[in-house]
Amino acid sequence: MGNFDDIPITSPDSDRFGFDPFASAISDCIRSIENPLGSVAAIYGPWGSGKSSVINLVRHHLAKDAPDLDVINFPAWMYRTEDALAVGFFKELYAGLSPVLSDQTKAAGALRKLGANLAGASSLAGMAVGLFAGSVGEKATTATLDALGGFIEQGEAAEDLQATLADALREAGKKFLVVIDDLDRLSPEEALVIFRLVKSVGRLPNVMYLLAYDREATEQAVARRFPSEGAHYLEKIIQAGFELPQPDQSHLNVMMGEVLNGLAADLPEIDPVEFGNLFHSIVAPELKTPRDVFRLANTISITITPIKSDVFFPDFVSLETLRVFRPAVYRAIRQNKSAILNAGQNDRYDQRETRSAQYTSMLLRSESEEDHEHLRDALMRLFPQLQNVFANMSYSGTREWARQRRVCSAEHFDTYFRFSVSPKTIPKAELDYLIDDTRTVKEIQDRVREAVSITQAEGRTKASYILDELTAHGLNISLDQGEKLLSALFGMADELFLEQDEGRGFASFGNNRLRLHWLLRSILLDRTTLHERTEILTRSIEGATLQWHLDISNDAWQDYHPSNPDSEPSSEAETLTTHVAAERLQARSLELLRAAAASDTILSAKTPARLLYDWDRLQPDGAVEVMNYITRALGDDTKLCQLASAFLGKSYSHGMGGFGGAPGDLVQRENDRAQVDGIDRLLDVDEFRRRLNEALGSDGLDEQQKSTISRFLVAWERRDAGED
Repeated sequence: MGNFDDIPITSPDSDRFGFDPFASAISDCIRSIENPLGSVAAIYGPWGSGKSSVINLVRHHLAKDAPDLDVINFPAWMYRTEDALAVGFFKELYAGLSPVLSDQTKAAGALRKLGANLAGASSLAGMAVGLFAGSVGEKATTATLDALGGFIEQGEAAEDLQATLADALREAGKKFLVVIDDLDRLSPEEALVIFRLVKSVGRLPNVMYLLAYDREATEQAVARRFPSEGAHYLEKIIQAGFELPQPDQSHLNVMMGEVLNGLAADLPEIDPVEFGNLFHSIVAPELKTPRDVFRLANTISITITPIKSDVFFPDFVSLETLRVFRPAVYRAIRQNKSAILNAGQNDRYDQRETRSAQYTSMLLRSESEEDHEHLRDALMRLFPQLQNVFANMSYSGTREWARQRRVCSAEHFDTYFRFSVSPKTIPKAELDYLIDDTRTVKEIQDRVREAVSITQAEGRTKASYILDELTAHGLNISLDQGEKLLSALFGMADELFLEQDEGRGFASFGNNRLRLHWLLRSILLDRTTLHERTEILTRSIEGATLQWHLDISNDAWQDYHPSNPDSEPSSEAETLTTHVAAERLQARSLELLRAAAASDTILSAKTPARLLYDWDRLQPDGAVEVMNYITRALGDDTKLCQLASAFLGKSYSHGMGGFGGAPGDLVQRENDRAQVDGIDRLLDVDEFRRRLNEALGSDGLDEQQKSTISRFLVAWERRDAGED
C-alpha cells in the first residue's frame, strides 16, 4: 500500500479480498466446457469492485491448468468510436486466431472479410482518427484498414464466410477465450456494439468469451436501446453470469487502516478509541469496494501533506471521507461554521426537537432519509457541540479541542477546509520552536517581535495568536521552558500591548494583557505548588517592563486583598504567590514607578494614566508624591500635552437602526472620550484645565500637540454635559 496504486492483482498471493476461490471456480467452468460454440460468461460487479483482478486470477489458473487454451485480450476501452470498436474487435480476434489458421488461407481470409463486411466498409475510410491515440495506434489502424479493405468482395454472404471460418476452427482442435474487460469504461452505446459483435459473429466453434461489466447499469442501457426486450437481450447472449462476491468489510477496513497507520507514523500517538470511533462511524461505512479504499487513500495522502502537523489526524481523515463520498454534507459543514460551532448554546430545552429538524435539513438535506441517523451520529463525533441539538444533553466546548487542533474548535476549523493553516492560529512548527527547551530568551523575543509586525485574521497581530496557542498548550510546556517563555514575554510586554489586538464591541476577543495573564496561569496553575509558583514567577518578573510588573504584582496582591469587598481571598490552588512575595512585588513596583518619575519616562510610557493611578494606589501616605510630580509637570507645555494624551481615551458606538426597519451601522464609530474619573486625586482639576486652555495659544507646541489638547478639552466638556 506504499503508493496506493489502483492496479489489479495478477496472482493469488496478492489476493486480500477472498477473490481467488471465486476466480478458480470460473476457470474450472471455462475448462469444463468440452465443445464450446461461442459460449459467453460474464462477471458482474459495480465499478471498482475488483472485476479486473478476478479476470487476472482466472487467467492465472487457466495458464496453469489449461495449457491448450489460448487467451485473446480485447482492450475495448482503448477504442474511441463505435466504428473503431468493430474494427478493433476483428483485429484482435484475427491476431489471436491467425496462428492456428495460418495454414488455411481461405479460413484466414474469411475472418478478415467477415470483419470488413460487419464493420461496414463505408465507415472504414475515416476510422484512422478514431481507432487508437498515438503513433503506434495510427500504424495499427492503417494496417488494419489495408488488410480489411483488400478482402472486401461483393457477393460473399456473411453466413458463408462464418461457415468457412467455423470449419477451420473445428479442425484446429484448440480452444480460445476472448476476454473483454472494462466495459464500464465505455459509453452505453459503445458497450452495445460489443454485445452486438459477440452476438452476431461470436458463435464460433472452440471460441469462448469472458465479459466483465456492471450488470445493473448495463441492463438499464440495453433497456433504453431495446425497450421491448430489456434485460432479455443480454440473456440471449450470456450463458453463465457470476456475481462478484462483496469483499468482506473487515478486509476493506484493515487495508484502509494500514494506509492511515502509514500516514500517521510520524505523528504523536493518537487515542485508538477516539480514532476508532470516528473511523467506524464515518470512514468504514463509505468503503464498499477496493477502489473506494484506493480512492480515499490517494486523496488523503495528497491533501494531508501541507497541514499534517496542524490538524487532528482522525478529524482530517473523517472530513476528507465526507468530501470524497458525501460532498454535499462536506459543503454544508464548510458553509455553516458558526451554526455548528455554536449549536444549541442559547436554545431552551423545549426547542430541541425543532432545532434538530433545522440542523438535519441544513446539513443532511442532500442525503437519503435512511442515512440520517447514521450521519447525525457521525457529525456529533466530529462536532460534540451538535449533541446540543441532536442528542438530549448539553455540551460546551473545552480548551482541549484547541490544544488537539480539532475541527470543532473555532481556532482550527478553517484549516480543514483551506488545506493551509487557518489565519486564526499558528502552525505547529512555530509552536514547537517556541516551546523547544533549547531556545533562549532572546530567540523567543525575536520570534514574537517578528510576529508583532504581521497582521492576521480580524486585524489582529500574529503575536496575539501566538499567545492564544501557547495558552492552549500551557500544560504541555515544561516548567523550565515555561519560565523561559514568561521571562521573554514579560521583558517585552509593553511591545505587545497593541490597540489592534484589543477586543471591542461585538469583536470582544480580549487583549494581549489578558492573554499574558491567561498564559501565566495555564503554565503555572494546576501543576505546581504555591512555593514553586512563587519562585518561578519571582524570577520571571525580574526583567519585566514597568506596566507588566505592576499588573502582575497587583494580580498577586488581589489574590489576598480583593478590591471587591464582597469577594473572598483566592484559595491556595488559585494563588500566584505567597503573601510575603506579593508584598515584596508591590514594594518593588513602587520603587520602579518612582524611578520612572525621576527619569521623566513615566509620561512617555504606553499607559501613563494607569501608571499614575497605580503610583497613587501603592503610596502608603496618599497621593502626595503623584500630585507633587504632576504639579511640576503642569508647568511644562510638552508634559502638559502628554498628560492630556494620557487621559484622552476612546469609546465606540454602534447604531442599531431606527424604527420601521431603518438599517443600522455595519461598523463601529470611534469617539474621543475624556477618562477623568478620579483624576482629582492626582492633580488640581481647575489648574489643569486652565493650563490646557493657555497652552492652546503657546508657541512652544506644534499643531498636532495643540490638536490633542483641543480634542481632550472638547471630550471633557461633552462628558460634563452628559453627552458621553
